Amino acid sequence: MSIMYATVTSKGQVTLPVELRRALGIEPGQTIGFEHNGGQTTLQVPDAADAVRDALEQAARRQGTWGKTGAAGSAWQEAAVSRYADA
Repeated sequence: MSIMYATVTSKGQVTLPVELRRALGIEPGQTIGFEHNGGQTTLQVPDAADAVRDALEQAARRQGTWGKTGAAGSAWQEAAVSRYADA
Protein backbone atom coordinates (compact mmCIF):
# COMPACT_ATOMS: atom_id res chain seq x y z
CA MET A 1 0.00 0.00 0.00
CA SER A 2 1.38 3.41 -0.91
CA ILE A 3 1.34 6.62 1.11
CA MET A 4 -2.15 8.11 1.40
CA TYR A 5 -2.91 11.70 2.26
CA ALA A 6 -5.78 13.35 4.11
CA THR A 7 -6.52 16.95 5.04
CA VAL A 8 -6.88 18.07 8.66
CA THR A 9 -9.95 20.27 9.18
CA SER A 10 -10.01 23.40 11.35
CA LYS A 11 -11.49 21.18 14.10
CA GLY A 12 -8.53 18.78 13.88
CA GLN A 13 -10.55 16.05 12.16
CA VAL A 14 -9.18 13.75 9.47
CA THR A 15 -11.11 11.42 7.18
CA LEU A 16 -9.19 8.18 6.72
CA PRO A 17 -9.08 7.08 3.08
CA VAL A 18 -11.60 4.33 2.30
CA GLU A 19 -8.84 1.96 1.15
CA LEU A 20 -7.15 2.26 4.55
CA ARG A 21 -10.42 1.80 6.49
CA ARG A 22 -11.22 -1.33 4.49
CA ALA A 23 -7.71 -2.77 4.83
CA LEU A 24 -7.77 -2.27 8.61
CA GLY A 25 -11.42 -3.22 9.10
CA ILE A 26 -12.28 0.14 10.65
CA GLU A 27 -16.04 0.70 11.04
CA PRO A 28 -17.94 3.98 11.59
CA GLY A 29 -17.95 4.98 15.26
CA GLN A 30 -15.04 2.69 16.10
CA THR A 31 -12.32 4.02 18.40
CA ILE A 32 -8.78 3.95 17.07
CA GLY A 33 -5.56 4.84 18.83
CA PHE A 34 -2.49 6.86 17.95
CA GLU A 35 0.95 6.37 19.41
CA HIS A 36 3.60 9.03 18.82
CA ASN A 37 7.21 8.04 19.41
CA GLY A 38 9.91 10.42 18.25
CA GLY A 39 9.28 11.25 14.61
CA GLN A 40 6.89 8.37 13.94
CA THR A 41 3.16 8.10 14.65
CA THR A 42 1.37 4.75 14.53
CA LEU A 43 -2.37 4.20 14.11
CA GLN A 44 -3.66 1.32 16.23
CA VAL A 45 -6.91 -0.57 15.71
CA PRO A 46 -8.02 -2.15 19.01
CA ASP A 47 -8.79 -5.85 19.19
CA ALA A 48 -12.13 -7.27 20.37
CA ALA A 49 -11.22 -7.17 24.09
CA ASP A 50 -10.21 -3.53 23.84
CA ALA A 51 -13.46 -2.77 22.02
CA VAL A 52 -15.50 -4.37 24.83
CA ARG A 53 -13.59 -2.41 27.48
CA ASP A 54 -14.14 0.82 25.53
CA ALA A 55 -17.86 0.08 25.11
CA LEU A 56 -18.26 -0.58 28.85
CA GLU A 57 -16.41 2.60 29.74
CA GLN A 58 -18.34 4.74 27.24
CA ALA A 59 -21.70 3.38 28.46
CA ALA A 60 -20.76 4.06 32.10
CA ARG A 61 -19.55 7.57 31.26
CA ARG A 62 -22.80 8.35 29.41
CA GLN A 63 -24.77 7.21 32.47
CA GLY A 64 -22.48 9.15 34.81
CA THR A 65 -21.52 5.99 36.66
CA TRP A 66 -17.91 5.60 35.51
CA GLY A 67 -15.76 5.24 38.63
CA LYS A 68 -18.86 5.27 40.90
CA THR A 69 -20.00 1.68 40.58
CA GLY A 70 -19.27 0.35 44.05
CA ALA A 71 -18.31 -3.24 44.81
CA ALA A 72 -21.11 -4.92 42.82
CA GLY A 73 -20.54 -2.76 39.77
CA SER A 74 -16.79 -3.23 39.92
CA ALA A 75 -17.21 -6.99 40.12
CA TRP A 76 -19.56 -6.91 37.11
CA GLN A 77 -17.10 -4.80 35.09
CA GLU A 78 -14.19 -7.09 35.97
CA ALA A 79 -16.22 -10.17 35.02
CA ALA A 80 -17.29 -8.63 31.71
CA VAL A 81 -13.75 -7.54 30.85
CA SER A 82 -12.20 -10.88 31.82
CA ARG A 83 -14.90 -12.74 29.82
CA TYR A 84 -13.75 -11.00 26.65
CA ALA A 85 -10.05 -10.73 27.49
CA ASP A 86 -9.16 -13.63 25.21
CA ALA A 87 -11.54 -12.64 22.41
